Amino acid sequence: MAQVWEATDDVLARRVAVKILHPHLARDESFVRRFRAEAIAAARLAHPSIVSVYDTLAEDGVNAIVMELVSGTTMRADLDQHGPLALNAVLAIGTQVADALGAAHAAGLVHRDVKPANILLSADGRVLVADFGIAKAAEGADLTSDGGMVGTAKYLAPEQIEGGPIDGRTDLYALGVVLYEALTGEPPFAADTDAGTALARLHRDPTPVRALRADIPPGVAEVVARAMARRPDDRFPDAAALRRALL
Repeated sequence: MAQVWEATDDVLARRVAVKILHPHLARDESFVRRFRAEAIAAARLAHPSIVSVYDTLAEDGVNAIVMELVSGTTMRADLDQHGPLALNAVLAIGTQVADALGAAHAAGLVHRDVKPANILLSADGRVLVADFGIAKAAEGADLTSDGGMVGTAKYLAPEQIEGGPIDGRTDLYALGVVLYEALTGEPPFAADTDAGTALARLHRDPTPVRALRADIPPGVAEVVARAMARRPDDRFPDAAALRRALL
């Protein structure tokens, strides 16, 4: 959906990250309106585990969001390079992401696209969630030219696939998938196509975590399985409950 550039804010003399919409999306006026509205909503979030949004801009056909620059890596890059994470690292990441999601949900924002690429591992030890509101802005836009599905297929909750109502428990499902992958080194559902991957979770349960990694404590496996329950009512009621369970 966008390119991200490192830039300098000349007014405040600081380095920032600038997310610039791809041109085919910038030409869609309704999408740009949603994009800006969601950025403004995300800018109201103030939390140590949420990437801060500083500004939006539209100039000469370029639409962008100006954000906090985070030095470090993404959870996606870390998993790709090193494979499964140590248990303590997974629990630490999970509790911080759950804390961030809880703050967003309390403010009426559902992320809708929680995945390792949107979880930043800062050099200063913080874990931050990026791109709040981006998936919501994309809903209704014609992304078929990029073959894109709103929300990355591996992490979509069943209700997203079925077009059902979305709430905070949708994000908890995605976080459960992230934790499963971080513990086992592989996503719970995979197929040859995005659609096949998305649909697989509607028809079967994933391989239990402990079948893939026997050293994981049963309690941790149970937390991940509950977060990934197909029915939202069978998941944790809110992010705070999931965080408490991880702690």
